[in-house]
Amino acid sequence: MRMGIIADIHGNDVALRAVLKDADRLAVDSWWALSDLVLFGPRPAEVLELLRGLPGIRMLRGNTDRYVLTGEQPAPHATATDAVGSVDLVQRYGAVAAAIGWTRGVLDQAGSLAVLDHLPTQLRLQLPSGAAVLGVHASPRADDGQGIEPDVLDAQLRPLLAECDADVVIGGHTHVATDRLLDGIRVLNPGSVGIPRTCGTAGWLLLEDNGDSLSVDQRSVPFNVDAVAKDLYQRRHPNADFASSILTGQRPQVRDQSNA
Repeated sequence: MRMGIIADIHGNDVALRAVLKDADRLAVDSWWALSDLVLFGPRPAEVLELLRGLPGIRMLRGNTDRYVLTGEQPAPHATATDAVGSVDLVQRYGAVAAAIGWTRGVLDQAGSLAVLDHLPTQLRLQLPSGAAVLGVHASPRADDGQGIEPDVLDAQLRPLLAECDADVVIGGHTHVATDRLLDGIRVLNPGSVGIPRTCGTAGWLLLEDNGDSLSVDQRSVPFNVDAVAKDLYQRRHPNADFASSILTGQRPQVRDQSNA
């Protein structure tokens, strides 16, 4: 059995297509998509269409998918603060609210908004070898907040995994590829497809179970960042400046308002 694991696609169909092309030659039997599927990228409807066409696909609803459904949003986190520099928080909140509304409108027009509404918050599977696998977005405890990454302390990660009833826990959210062992639990993160920490390199995970043992292949594949950024502006995405700055690793230009 071979299963592909992807997460944090964020409406980036260019990066998703690159991952799927990489997977074509690997005989993937089934897929898990661990949420944050649509918000911030230029092609949320196309991403959902691609995902729904994958063999054996099972999907989660993550925190940003929840924002699209409910309109809520969190306080700006470190990544957002670093990316926008000195941009006023009122402007930042307004931009995120506009992105949520834009994404919701695109999905509603395409007739695919209801796809998010029916997604679970966890996935479970027993592998041929007998290992129990749990799929989540951030952690078994929540779809936001502390997640799975290489540098989080054992003391911080341990309570998130308590009573998870799984041999393998796989989560996204942090956008950082991870493979570690804690208290006998294999803890994995495929990294991000759509907004990777390494600019222009989409991450995904290939699990292979032959009935005796489990192997894990952390994979990465380049994609055309400039094409995604161009598409954001052509589609008049209200958060194009912010999303492009994250994708390219460049701070957006901040307008000098001293003479305004």
